[in-house]
Amino acid sequence: MSVIFQRRSVRSYLPQPVEDDKIERILRAGMEAPSAHNRRPWEFIVITGEEDRKAIADMSPYAKMVPQAAAAIAVCVNLDLGGGDATGDTWWVQDLAAATENILLQIVEEGLGGVWLGWYPDKDRVEAFSRRFGLPGNIVPFAVIALGYPDAKKPPEKKERFDPRRVHYGAYGKQK
Repeated sequence: MSVIFQRRSVRSYLPQPVEDDKIERILRAGMEAPSAHNRRPWEFIVITGEEDRKAIADMSPYAKMVPQAAAAIAVCVNLDLGGGDATGDTWWVQDLAAATENILLQIVEEGLGGVWLGWYPDKDRVEAFSRRFGLPGNIVPFAVIALGYPDAKKPPEKKERFDPRRVHYGAYGKQK
């Protein structure tokens, strides 16, 4: 569990590429996530090209660090595999959130840093990304994760996040 407590949103990176074997382990971790009905509706796009990373930065005001990152991983849903039908099936959101968190934890395990950038449900971001990277209609970008070797000169702030006031026992408002 130490990786959980080490994970922080890293937005400053060294100009150093990430090895292919590390990227593969990160993707494997994403695919180990739990999934409703075991549908595993995820698809991943690994983006390393400089022009593509710059284009991502222009799609969201929160993605300005992506050009300095070694890579970005787009976590996408394949609606044909899990959701998007007339019943309003949106369990895929939980599936992709779990996959995204697994990726972030493996990034730390690999000695890298990363940051989760929300894409879905922002329609402008979804459309811009889909257009740039040629996504068919059944593939929707959920999140983009910038990653790379962290710049030790700009470490993310560490702070205690546990707040016992947000823990309730048996019913809301009951605390120890």
